[in-house]
Amino acid sequence: MYKNAKRFTTIFLLVFSLIVSINFAVIAQDSSDVPSVLTSPQVCSVPPGLKTQQVIADNDRNQVKMGDRIRVRVEGLSAATRNATANGTSFDPRQLVLYLDGYELEDVHGEPVIVMVPGKDQRKIVDDNWLAFRLERTDSSQAAWNTLLGQASRYSINVIAGVGCPKKLAIPVSNPLSPPKFKIVLLSWRFWLCLLLLLTIVLIFTRYCRNALRSPGIEGVYSQQEVIGGQELLITKKAALQKEARKSRITQFFLGRKKLNKNPFSLSISQLAFWTFLIFGSYLIIYGITGNYANILNRQSLILLGINSVTAFGTSLIDGQGNEENRKGSQDISEGFFSDILSDVNGVNFHRFQTFIWTVAIGLFFVLEVIKNLAMPTFDDTLLTLQGISAATYLGLRGQEQHGMTKNPESTSKENNSPEQPLPPKQDNPPESDSSIPPG
Repeated sequence: MYKNAKRFTTIFLLVFSLIVSINFAVIAQDSSDVPSVLTSPQVCSVPPGLKTQQVIADNDRNQVKMGDRIRVRVEGLSAATRNATANGTSFDPRQLVLYLDGYELEDVHGEPVIVMVPGKDQRKIVDDNWLAFRLERTDSSQAAWNTLLGQASRYSINVIAGVGCPKKLAIPVSNPLSPPKFKIVLLSWRFWLCLLLLLTIVLIFTRYCRNALRSPGIEGVYSQQEVIGGQELLITKKAALQKEARKSRITQFFLGRKKLNKNPFSLSISQLAFWTFLIFGSYLIIYGITGNYANILNRQSLILLGINSVTAFGTSLIDGQGNEENRKGSQDISEGFFSDILSDVNGVNFHRFQTFIWTVAIGLFFVLEVIKNLAMPTFDDTLLTLQGISAATYLGLRGQEQHGMTKNPESTSKENNSPEQPLPPKQDNPPESDSSIPPG
């Protein structure tokens, strides 16, 4: 198990380092062209005659991914800038922001750049009528991005590029019949690389580390109700661990050989693993599509992870009361994942079922919001309070569950081999023993 954990950690660090190094190399390549942030606020006014004419990406194509940089040609931009400088007016092209399909991307300002374009004799000439924008999603532009993503097709978004002053309309295009368009590809190489990393982690955990979701305690020790001496007692028994080949080769490859008489799965640990993988997977998917690795996690996702961490910790304290034979975690043998997390020694109980259904419901809502908006959902405080109440209810009733380990397995096995006979009832005139018969 220790070797498998080391292997899992090594593969994860290698793949994660590969993703980080590749993307930091791409960011460093374009860091010199990042639009600067205006330090002094000015009133933005667009001179008449400016029109959006053309849009290209840094790779000279009309297909980009989120996080890339585009360049928009604004007809008359350089002349307007020179006239504004000569006349002492307040026009600054760096005040202009990017518009996609008429939606303003707040805080996504342009930066004047020079582009070499072919002239009349096919020679490269200097053209300074261009503005560079980076397709990044900031907190202020998230609403516009959510609207654009909502109207996206399966893999990409076709948008019309425009520029204009903040909180106003975009300037007209030079040719309304052929506006400057480009395509934003959502499922780029970065997305597939992050998806590969996520699938690798899930498969390795399922294959080698899924036993970490089981309850702690002695393997193969379980409790059983038996009637001894006219009394119903909960005694402890021990079963030998066994391995059994699975019927399907695919299942055998992903899960390995089936092990019998293992400890049952723990509800609180499984719940913590569920939210850990859900939040981590959402982080990778959002980063793989948007290219933004900052400001993805929000307060609500961290609160959810904290609630489930406290629940798992509280359950471990409850299970750890007494010596090793009295741990509540080893009160049964595994009968399947869902049966284990919903049941104790007395069968399915409601407080476990309540925790399970609320976890599944909020998890499905979480996934749908991530797919729809490519952002961690913002939960209502009432919903988070409900999750906390459900966790507190589970912990409180978890402490009321019956202890499984009431006797030592070794002593129990001896008692099973030579069961103690009940004492006969006391009599007023007990019969005299025949002492005259010699022993043997």
